[in-house]
Amino acid sequence: MLRLFDVLISNQIRVLLLTVIVASFINAATQSVMQGTAHVNGTSIYYEQKGRGFPIVFISGGGILDRRGWDQQFELFSKQYRVIRYDVRGIGKSARPEGTFSHSKDLYELLTSLKVRRAHVVGLSVGAAIAIDFAIEHPEIVDGLILASPGLSSDSKSEANMQSLTAIAGLVKTNGIEHVIQLTLDAPFVLSKENKIAREKVRQIYLDNKDIFEAGFPLYSLWQPVNEPGDKLPTIRARVLIIRGDSDNAAYAVMTDKIQRGISQAKTVVIPGGTHFLNLEKPSEFNQAVLAFLGH
Repeated sequence: MLRLFDVLISNQIRVLLLTVIVASFINAATQSVMQGTAHVNGTSIYYEQKGRGFPIVFISGGGILDRRGWDQQFELFSKQYRVIRYDVRGIGKSARPEGTFSHSKDLYELLTSLKVRRAHVVGLSVGAAIAIDFAIEHPEIVDGLILASPGLSSDSKSEANMQSLTAIAGLVKTNGIEHVIQLTLDAPFVLSKENKIAREKVRQIYLDNKDIFEAGFPLYSLWQPVNEPGDKLPTIRARVLIIRGDSDNAAYAVMTDKIQRGISQAKTVVIPGGTHFLNLEKPSEFNQAVLAFLGH
């Protein structure tokens, strides 16, 4: 009888251990990063996914920051959401544009290929401009729209901005990429000098995307955004959070105010000490604001 109990207990322990091992394996699998390339609109878009739950999409942006600009958010938000981050056409591991194209149409085709019918969409700077275009074109998809340090696509395509990009490309050719990176990081509204980790991240991303500078920023020059997006802001149906830092360039405060006036349901949060690369400068405050917004 004792022998029988020993066998039964031993078998129960084995089953329990096997259950724990399988559960651990499943949990690890669901938390692993899934990498892929979507072949859409005649190009290749690189993306990464992690987590389970309602989809949330992080659009690369902020100068030429690729998906790695969202590293901290990618890890944190994957605990509650199915997180998708990607390199827009012309940056990171995505293909470089060879003709005119639309960032928002690329996003639509990417989400269609991933069978995403509804999602929260997050963008920083020019990524926010892409997010706005997307929300205008596809109100049926966007649930929560989070716009960090935002401008409009019409601002990105303005003559003044395009001339600035041409000048930067020329500086890279004459003075080298390191010189331009230093000029960027020395601008007090980009990142604080004390934030050495974020500054090094930006430096590495820019170095890895050196070809974009040398080619004259085709991800901007060949981009065909929504026509007059400012006039179409009232058509956005999503819940909207506008979030900016009080240490950003004053011009972005003006842009933010314009966007807020155009979207009546928008909520605005201003983060003290926040710079233009808001999620890198103040990640905890940024994450808290976004999570609180999505939780309501």
